[in-house]
Amino acid sequence: MIGIIGAMSTEVDSLIQKINNPKLQKIGCFSFVAGTIYNKEVVVLKSGIGKVASAVGASLLIQNYNPSFIINTGIAGGVGPLKSEDIVLSLELSYGDVDATVFGYKLGQVPQMPYVYEADKTYTVKIEQILKNNGYNHKIGHAVTSDSFITSLDMVHSEHFSNMICEMEGASIAQACYMLNVPFVSLRYISDILGEASQIENYNEFENKMAYRSCDIILDIIRDLK
Repeated sequence: MIGIIGAMSTEVDSLIQKINNPKLQKIGCFSFVAGTIYNKEVVVLKSGIGKVASAVGASLLIQNYNPSFIINTGIAGGVGPLKSEDIVLSLELSYGDVDATVFGYKLGQVPQMPYVYEADKTYTVKIEQILKNNGYNHKIGHAVTSDSFITSLDMVHSEHFSNMICEMEGASIAQACYMLNVPFVSLRYISDILGEASQIENYNEFENKMAYRSCDIILDIIRDLK
C-alpha cells in the first residue's frame, strides 16, 4: 500500500476523487481514504498544515495502514535559482526552526535525532525514472521545514543547500517515518520564490494550480510504479 500525505485539500482532493472503492476512516480530526488507483492499494490523508499535525497524521497512517512507503506531495516555496512551477524531489529534509546547539547539536537538529532525514533511495530512484519517462523536468533539492510561512532566508536555519525549498510538513513526516521505520519520499511543486517582491502574489496565483499539478504527478507515479 502507498501512503500519500498532503497538507491541504487542494493537494489531495484530485487523488481522492480517483480512488476506486473508497473507504473513509476518521480518527480524531483526521480523515483517511483508502482504496485503489490503477489497481494499486493507496491511502490518502489531508494532514493539515504544520509539523505537529503532519507528524501525528503520518504516525496514525502508519499504525493503521502499514504502508510500504509514504510520499509527501504538495507545494513549497523555493530559493533561487529555483522558479515557480519547478518540480523538486528532495533527497534530504531538515528543520529550519530548531536550535539545540547549546548541547552540541547542529543548528536544525532535534536532540537524539539525525541532522537530516534522507528520502528512501530505492523509491527515489524509481520515482525519478518515472518523472523522466513522463517528461517532467524535475530538480533534486533539499527541503527545510518550519512552522512559519517563509518569506526570507533570515527566517530559517540555512546552510545554503542546493535547490532549497521551504515548507511546513516534510521533515516532520520524514521524522515520523524514520522513527517508525517506513520509507519516505518528498515531491513538491514550487509555488513561490523566497524574497521576491511578488512572492505572496505568486503564491496566491499558483497555489491551486501547482497543488493540482502535484496530484497529476502522483497519479503518474502510482500508475508506473513497479
